[in-house]
Amino acid sequence: MKSGQWFPGNMARAINILRQDFKIVDLVVELLDARIPTSSRNPVIAGLLGGKRRLILLHKADRAEEAVTERWLSYFRGMEQLQAMAFSVHNKRYLDRFLRFLKEQEHNLRPSRIKRPLRMIIVGIPNVGKSTLINYFVRKAVTRTANQPGITRGRQWIRITPGLELLDTPGILWPNLNENTTWPLAVVGAIPPSRIDSQGIALWLIKLYLEKRQESILINRYGGLRLDTPEKMFDQIGLLQGCLQSGGKIDQDRTAALVLRDFQGGALGELSLEDPPLKIT
Repeated sequence: MKSGQWFPGNMARAINILRQDFKIVDLVVELLDARIPTSSRNPVIAGLLGGKRRLILLHKADRAEEAVTERWLSYFRGMEQLQAMAFSVHNKRYLDRFLRFLKEQEHNLRPSRIKRPLRMIIVGIPNVGKSTLINYFVRKAVTRTANQPGITRGRQWIRITPGLELLDTPGILWPNLNENTTWPLAVVGAIPPSRIDSQGIALWLIKLYLEKRQESILINRYGGLRLDTPEKMFDQIGLLQGCLQSGGKIDQDRTAALVLRDFQGGALGELSLEDPPLKIT
């Protein structure tokens, strides 16, 4: 994939919409994939906030290595001076912690002279889990409110609680893709398989398991797998899982799809694909 190939043509319009949205909210929740915080982050967003309060939410933390996620949280809190927390919409402990945080913000961020709910927006690149989180809030919403006085026409507010409203907006942005971000995004399924070199990406993933000395996860998943080079282990997986063409030749496309599907479905355990830029102790 060429650098920037996925950067949408209507980016200028999307940026302008987000800039206007940020003006009318009190809190911006930036949703990142805990396994790839760098690659799933759009650097454009920071330049649009204008000092707005922001929370970094490391989604799918239950699929990442806990120790690495803790280092990422230390990085965001220390180096970037941002509030940050681990999160998974499927984990009640994470959900309860996030909801407690929002309850605190209702009192801390809401303008004291304006008797209105706290206004929040959730932003994130496609397939990072933004829709899943918004759908969770929609299910528990008190009501979906009409356009309100003083609010730009066409925006819809979801009343989550009497003191909290979520701005429901379809505005999402791709990062400016390059070779460093494309492969991590592809591994977690944020880029359609038809657009990627699935064999190369599956090999990259297997190599990462070996570099992190987590080969036991692969061996346990694919019974009979022996430790070897990534290329030979890839072929072993194809053979063991019956990904064969006529004549017994290994079907590399099917093998790659299998490995990536297993990783994205959680069958290959918890693995962080990126480390923080600096070690924070």
